[in-house]
Amino acid sequence: MTRKVMNKLTIIFLVLFNYGNSISQVIDSVKKLKTFEKTTSKLLIKDVFLKSNNLTLKNDRHNESISTIIEQETTTYIKSYSPGNLSSISIRGGNSQQTSLVYNDFILNNPLNGIVDLSMFPSVFFNSVNIMYGIPTSNWGNGGLSGAINLENKNSNQSFVEIGSNYGSFNQNSNYINANFSNDKIFTSFKIYRLSASNNFRYQDYNNEYQFQENSSVNQLSFMTETKIKFPKTTLDFTYFGQILDRQIPKTILEANSNAFQTDKNHRIFLSLKQPCKNHYIEYKSAFYREINYYNDSLKFIFSYNPCNTLLNQIILTKTINNFNQFKINLTHLIAKSNGNNFSSKIQINRLSLNGIFKIKQLKKGINHLFNARVLIDDNYLSPLTLSYSFNKKILKNSEIYINFGKIYRFPTLNDLYWFPGGNLDLQPENGFSSDFGGIWKIFNNNIILSFEPTIYSRWINNWILWQPSNEFWTPLNIKSVWNRGIETSSNLFYQLEKGNVNVSFKTAYNLSTNQDSYSNNDDIIGKQLIYAPHYKFIFKAKYTNKKISFTYLHNYTGYRFTSNDNSNYLPSFNLGSLYFSYKFLVKKNYLNLFYKIHNLYNNNYQLIINRPMPMINHELGFNIKINK
Repeated sequence: MTRKVMNKLTIIFLVLFNYGNSISQVIDSVKKLKTFEKTTSKLLIKDVFLKSNNLTLKNDRHNESISTIIEQETTTYIKSYSPGNLSSISIRGGNSQQTSLVYNDFILNNPLNGIVDLSMFPSVFFNSVNIMYGIPTSNWGNGGLSGAINLENKNSNQSFVEIGSNYGSFNQNSNYINANFSNDKIFTSFKIYRLSASNNFRYQDYNNEYQFQENSSVNQLSFMTETKIKFPKTTLDFTYFGQILDRQIPKTILEANSNAFQTDKNHRIFLSLKQPCKNHYIEYKSAFYREINYYNDSLKFIFSYNPCNTLLNQIILTKTINNFNQFKINLTHLIAKSNGNNFSSKIQINRLSLNGIFKIKQLKKGINHLFNARVLIDDNYLSPLTLSYSFNKKILKNSEIYINFGKIYRFPTLNDLYWFPGGNLDLQPENGFSSDFGGIWKIFNNNIILSFEPTIYSRWINNWILWQPSNEFWTPLNIKSVWNRGIETSSNLFYQLEKGNVNVSFKTAYNLSTNQDSYSNNDDIIGKQLIYAPHYKFIFKAKYTNKKISFTYLHNYTGYRFTSNDNSNYLPSFNLGSLYFSYKFLVKKNYLNLFYKIHNLYNNNYQLIINRPMPMINHELGFNIKINK
């Protein structure tokens, strides 16, 4: 890292800090500044600047993975080989590397390939998952160009023990324990999750003959513990998240057999120290990841060993100005190393980023402004200063509009640069512009709440990185420019009954993600839709709940998806229906909850990835017990 670059970052940091001080003195030189404790992620989630899907993770879904819940309840597209196997996400036509997974302000994307396998994250470990769209998410990590997924784990004020177990089709069995202890000064939690499934499900091949999936078993053991200690003026938070996953890689429909398998061993440690000062708030955060991936396919003579050690350190300074305006600076340093057998030598990245956020409220006019500035450097690249602006305004008593626009930027991953054979050190970072415009209309009438949120978005990305076949191996190239644009809507009706409530929601997405230019002189792809980017996706959900009974119907329509760059081949559209039923026995403050689920209600034959069959109709039966102290 050069001295000039460090000097530039230091100057930017001091300018932004002094600018915040000067504004606070001009606006309000008398009043004391209140401590502002929100992290960057919470600032965006709980505010009004961008579209988001906030999914509360209820106890009757604690046995499921995050990927299953996102697939069923949002208009994002999940690509999966089979249940429990690799699941990656596509938001608004982007690829999985362009989506950031965030927990406790830290990015969980693997530095080697830039993606996160969402099937690895059990929902019981978290309280909610929030899918966020729009330009502010691009400031996380290496750039969430398409969006971000934020996992929240709010500390409970209650002490309890929860135990759950689930049994399903294809020899699926999962169990978990969730224990919390809390008082005025200390909070600690202990969570353990185990999953096993043979996944030998039945499907129809291309001759409409029934076959059984083989070599598809999954075994997972995950553990998370968190401790928070409150001192008189300081809060210390420690979290450990460990996993061991053994998975067989199933054969495709066209293969005779497969004996490939994959093992993942992950350890993640998070530490944060929050220190309030006289008129601002400082937070120190560190995280260490030890991630190891083994892949073995003796039939294809492939053995891959992919370890990665990652260390992240953050200093976050937050100020409030005039009791409602907010100013934040985040300085993050990341270093990641690997000595995998697919690299010719030991590799590493050493990356530093500086991010500033300034939020202004004009209460009388009902207007909010959010300014983002970010610069990112490492040993190979220096990003330009990327700027973005977000605006929100109340237009009626219960309605508002918002707009976001700005520049986006993402560096290549370690695999893109150094994979042997095929890595490309001449790759250019992805860059472009993103914007979206939306509104929220709400109606409150006696026992009815009705809301409607339409959103229009447009995103242009140059130097899109794509792996292409070259001679005897694949290599990443800056292959094209891509224009993502579309329309999304979200409608929700809540009706309060005398002894329960009804909630009905309908979400739609229409997406165009087309190649606008080809750097490889391949005119066949210009103007064509990206592969695995569906034009249409609709989600319908109807739920009835009272004190004891909950009944839910979920319907998911996914349109056709092209599987070739020239759009000559595609996967057909499909409909999936799911039914959930639960009954709760209440005993004072404790309860026993029984649930039954039917997936793929209409027994449809479908694929998320070409030649990778998915299960037909299947069932689950389970329970969870919660004992409150």
